[in-house]
Amino acid sequence: MVEIKLTKECKDKFKSDFQKGLFSPDDGRVLKAWTLEMEQLGPKYIIDSKEWRDHALEREWSGYRASCFSEEGRIIYRILSDNTIEVCEIARITPKHDYKR
Repeated sequence: MVEIKLTKECKDKFKSDFQKGLFSPDDGRVLKAWTLEMEQLGPKYIIDSKEWRDHALEREWSGYRASCFSEEGRIIYRILSDNTIEVCEIARITPKHDYKR
């Protein structure tokens, strides 16, 4: 089982963007599906799944990964190790293909 944590910045930005209508109800359903799959099946499943088009990031996001939840929407995250518990820290959920820090 994977524990998922959102950074405070991610929570605040996602809440604000959601209230602005930048995420559709379909986006919400897909994000819930990603969360359940990550929690129950783990990062290897997400990484290997063609559905999520998951990939490693470079440069200022080195050490992070991105999963696609829509044509432009991305979940930017990293896997942290906490002994035998995997922790997935989500740094950003963006409705646009935006990797700027």
